Order: sequence, then structure tokens, then C-alpha cells
Amino acid sequence: MKMLKKLIPTLFLFLSTSLLGAARTTNYDFPPVDDLPFQKGMSDPFLMADGTRVQNLEDWGKQREYIQAMLAHYLYGKVPPIPKQIEVTLLGSEIVFEGAGVKENYSLSISRNGKSVTCLFVVLRPSAKQRYPTIIKNDRVALDEELESDTAFAGEKAVRRGYLFARFNRTDLATDTRGEGRDAGVYPLYPNYDWTALSVWGWGHALVLNALNQVGLTQVDRVVATGHSRGGKAALYAGIFDERIAITAPNSSGTGGTGSYRFFENGQKPQTIRSHVGKNERWFHANYFTFADKEEFMPFDSHFSRVLVAPRAFINCHAREDYHTNPLGTELTHLATQTVYEWMSAEENIAIHWRDGGHAQNKEDWITLLDFADLQFFGKPSKTVFNNWAYPDAELPFDWRAPSAIKN
Repeated sequence: MKMLKKLIPTLFLFLSTSLLGAARTTNYDFPPVDDLPFQKGMSDPFLMADGTRVQNLEDWGKQREYIQAMLAHYLYGKVPPIPKQIEVTLLGSEIVFEGAGVKENYSLSISRNGKSVTCLFVVLRPSAKQRYPTIIKNDRVALDEELESDTAFAGEKAVRRGYLFARFNRTDLATDTRGEGRDAGVYPLYPNYDWTALSVWGWGHALVLNALNQVGLTQVDRVVATGHSRGGKAALYAGIFDERIAITAPNSSGTGGTGSYRFFENGQKPQTIRSHVGKNERWFHANYFTFADKEEFMPFDSHFSRVLVAPRAFINCHAREDYHTNPLGTELTHLATQTVYEWMSAEENIAIHWRDGGHAQNKEDWITLLDFADLQFFGKPSKTVFNNWAYPDAELPFDWRAPSAIKN
């Protein structure tokens, strides 16, 4: 954590200081799939648009902007800035956890283009009304429904450790129903933007963070963005484009998240881009689907998403038997990302944790995330083992290396 604090001020001299969806000053040429070169292995994140390689932090600032623009073009779409005006309403509250905590139901509303949208979110926090380190999870559960058991467990554990735990209904902002159009949620407010459900849901993390800051409940420099499966993809977006997110924590997010697009374990059914066709078009930009059956021409893999978080903290919890979300490809792209963190002398800020079992964000995942947050925010030692590799003998599908070490 000391290194993270040391690097960030220097690095931010070269990074955009604006939030999600900010307009960029550089126009890049991103060719269609049939004009892209074949990628033999995992793409080099240090290779710049002009064909040269990153050599220092100033170069990396430019490269980071380039990769952000690349992912916006091929994956996420164009996203608007976070609105400055948010109406936040407390709908109700109750004492929980034998008096140790408070549960509060809120709504946030935004208006634009003659239209408005309201998003509901739940807050679990310690009893004193003050600012807390904050975990924001995107979810799809309404306020009047009981929390799923593992999420309820997470909320209580977070509160008893001194965290605020917020959970928002992402489907208030963008539908997750196959076949539904763009006439609800935030889309009518921003008709000139071609964003999709994943980027809307990721954008929602910033909305909730702003709402919590507005009511005086969050420590803005100690914020975790998390979600599971498709929610993990959205949490990854939040960490990429909102530099206030101190810890990005996608859980078992698969293709379009932390799973590789091209590298899978032999004998397992790969979750390719083709598997999203006819099912999940609402999640991704149309350009994403042009790579179906042509993944070898993609100019990026999922490590390009994660390197944009560096040197801020990143943790990926995953299950060894969750083959649908590509554990091998997740570990390989994690190792590629780790190369960038090591170049920044921030290797202590990136972690992966493997557990037995299948597709879930379960109690072990939540304890791991809380332990990692305690370590990053407060330097508390943990019994949790991070970077317990699931594929220690796997061959890395890349031969590029980081430039020489940064001189701090």
C-alpha cells in the first residue's frame, strides 16, 4: 500500500483526472476485424498506437488513454459523463445486527433530456452516521426482497469490520432482459450515446458513489467496486473508468470480464464471443460481436482491461471448477497483468484467489475480498493466501516483457 500511495500522484500527472465517460482529445483509428493483424499470442499492452513501446510513465499515460479508447470502441461504447445533479432520497431505515448496524433504503434520481430515471440502493453501515470505507456491489435484487444468503453474510461481516456495504439494482439503469429495447432506464436520457448494459451498470457504481458522498457516508479514497459474473464485468468497467475506485474486485466474470477471449483449458467448453450471440447482445457494443469466431484478430485480451486499473488495487476471486468463466484464461491474463504491476513496483496491489467449487460469489470470496481491503486500506495482515495459483505449470502465451524499471 505504501508503494500505491507513492506511485499514484506521479502517475496521475499523465492520466485523465475526469470521471467515467469523459471526452478524450485524441482520435484513434480502430480498424474493423478484417483489417486487423493475426495475434499469435497475448497482445502486448506496452505496444503503442505508433508501433513504439512504452518506456516511462509519460508514455504509459498516453497508452492508457489509447487502451481506454480501444475498449470503448470495440467493447463498451461511448459513455456520458456522470451527471452533476443527483437527487438522493432516504426511503426508510432500521437497526440491524443486534444494534451494531443500520440498514437504509435509498433512491437516487437523475434527469436529462426531459426524462428521468430512478435507481434503488440499499446501505448497510455501522450505527454511527459518519463516513466509512465503502464496498459497492451491483446487483439485480429489489429493495423489498431478502438478500441472498451469501450477500447477507457479506453485508454483516463488512459492517462489523467498519465498512459501509452498498448494493444497487443495476436493472433500474439498464434492462437485463433479452429482446427488450433501449426505451427504458438511462438510455432515453442519453440518446446520442451508444453504450450498452455493461457500461451502464459500471457507470452506476459512480452514481451510487456520488450519492453516498452527497449524504456524507463514504470515504471517497477507500472504495471497492465489486460484482459477480455479468456484475463482475460491470465492476471491472467501473474500476477502469473511475479513478476513485481504490479496489476493483470482479468475481468470476468470464468472457468480457477477466476471462481470456482466446485461451481455454483443454476439455472444457469455451465461453467464446459466439456463445453471447443471440443471448447477450444487450451487454456489449455491436463491434464486439464482429470478433465472433475471429478472436485471433482481437487487438486486446482481458489483461488490457485490468492494466488500466494499475497501480490501484485489483483482486479477482474465482472458483477452480467454474469452467464456464474460464479459470485457465483468467489466470493467464492475470499473470500478463501482473507484469504491468511489477513494472510499476505495485505488485502487492494485485491478487487472485482460487477456491474449490463453482459459479458463485460465496462466503469464502467475500472474506477474501474483505481481507484484501483490510490489507490495502489499513495494512492489516491476513491469513488469506493470495495468488494461490490454480495452474502453476501453465505455459504463458506471450513473450513480451516490461520495459526497464521505472525510476521513482
